Amino acid sequence: MMKDLLKKNLEWFYRSGVMIPENGLWGVAERVAMKENNSALERMMDAFPAWTVHEKYCIIEQRRADCNFEAAYMYLEAFKAVGDQRYLETAINILDFLYFRSGLLWRKKTGAVPGSWNWSHIRRSSVVWFDDEAWCIFLQLKIAEEFPELDKKYDMKHWGMILADEICLALKRAMVPGIEVLPDQHWQDDRFTGTAEFPHWGSLACMALARAFKEEPKAKYAEAIKAYHDYLDLKAESFDASEVCYAIIGACAAYRYTGDGFYLAICRKFGKLLADRIGDNGNIPSEHDEAPCGPMLVDTIYTVNWAILGLQSLQAIDSSFADHYRNVLNLVCSIQDNSPEPWLNGCWRGMFDMESGTWGGGDCYEGGAGSIYTGWTNAPISTVIALELQNRDLFN
Repeated sequence: MMKDLLKKNLEWFYRSGVMIPENGLWGVAERVAMKENNSALERMMDAFPAWTVHEKYCIIEQRRADCNFEAAYMYLEAFKAVGDQRYLETAINILDFLYFRSGLLWRKKTGAVPGSWNWSHIRRSSVVWFDDEAWCIFLQLKIAEEFPELDKKYDMKHWGMILADEICLALKRAMVPGIEVLPDQHWQDDRFTGTAEFPHWGSLACMALARAFKEEPKAKYAEAIKAYHDYLDLKAESFDASEVCYAIIGACAAYRYTGDGFYLAICRKFGKLLADRIGDNGNIPSEHDEAPCGPMLVDTIYTVNWAILGLQSLQAIDSSFADHYRNVLNLVCSIQDNSPEPWLNGCWRGMFDMESGTWGGGDCYEGGAGSIYTGWTNAPISTVIALELQNRDLFN
């Protein structure tokens, strides 16, 4: 069954129009946006002015670096899980796009954050976020580890480690008042002003730094990770369900790559906070401020998608969380879209309404049922399934 779910979702990537051409040569678009009953569509198209309009849906066309790395990694893990050569070829095409055709990688030492990946091709200036760059760091290093031939082709470790140094400095700057912000190395979220203090940003930065620490055990990486988790330890009770999921991902990475028992305790603390929110039906209530909220809404953009990624690793560390992982994973698997339309069949849309038993619950311009993300939703979910088929998780 798991293998069928995985294949079906990867076929959705090929058929839906998010890749033109279908083999990934020009990367993967951010998402499909439904037109019918989508109150946020006009704002989406205004905020993200690159789209292909179809009768019942739009492709929101921006090529984001993080989403493309997530899709490439998904195809690589699917290749390992299933053995279909087409998956490997698609992953390489997406990576070729990123390194050779996209222009998103900043290869110079000045003018922007060195080694950074611009948020997307539709931005005319450098836009650099903790969360997106963290995935770019982590997945470059992870792919390089598992596929040394790809590291040789793209210099993935080289660029990942350059950016790791930069995100380490930026995280320190976010946490320590009075450190100068250099004008050509500005991050969008390098001050605690409603962004960097949340695990969505800080924990993912720690995930990236933990993987960089495995590569080169620099004291500054360990210090930044520890400082942020000291802060999380004090603030644990204040975060919504989505942020708890991100905290689990970051803490699991920190524990697995440093071996420090302090992070195991943080994993368990946040794991318990998440477990207490999981209902008998396997759902975690939608609580994120960029999506419709409610106890019967399944949020696959900011919550359950990251929950299964984190819980998959957490239950490998502590088997007492295995049932919680399985409950949420079973729910996610059960709601894969079976609609006959090629832009829907095999996907996970952005929100499912448990009360009505259908995709729905409302729309925001970045979250909700009318948005079907490639990265963030479909790629992480299929990656979890591909890793499940290999009896692995993201950090082993």
